[in-house]
Amino acid sequence: MREVDHAAPLAESGDREAQLRVDRLGLAPRGLPLPSLAQGVKPQAALCAVTSVDLNGRLADRRPVQALGWFPGRTVEVIGRNNAITVSARPGGQCTIGRQGHLVLPSPVRRSCGIGPGHRLLVLAYPDRSLMVAYTMSALELILSRYAEEHEAA
Repeated sequence: MREVDHAAPLAESGDREAQLRVDRLGLAPRGLPLPSLAQGVKPQAALCAVTSVDLNGRLADRRPVQALGWFPGRTVEVIGRNNAITVSARPGGQCTIGRQGHLVLPSPVRRSCGIGPGHRLLVLAYPDRSLMVAYTMSALELILSRYAEEHEAA
């Protein structure tokens, strides 16, 4: 408590170097603010996983598929746009959940999003909407850089 009282004048002085010293000492709240990736969805409503893609386009992590209750043989629709992929359960969808519960991204979708073997994706599964969204690392970099630019200008 006493350290916070001593640091208060530094934090209020407006001196950027003093503020950085306060931050390094752990006296000011720190952390990376993250943007909302999906509109109108509570963060706790999504299961998040980072997974790699193999040579055949299969997602290594099955937890998002399992969280959605999608079983082997279930047909899904996969759409890739702007380094993001949406997957929704649809009768007559062009993809099927594999025998072991893996989702395989079709090659046209992988090509359109620039996804190759070994690439990693941030996958969010929304069980209440029966929806999966996957972001490439390029998309995440763009989202975070835009967010940083907006908040630096403020």
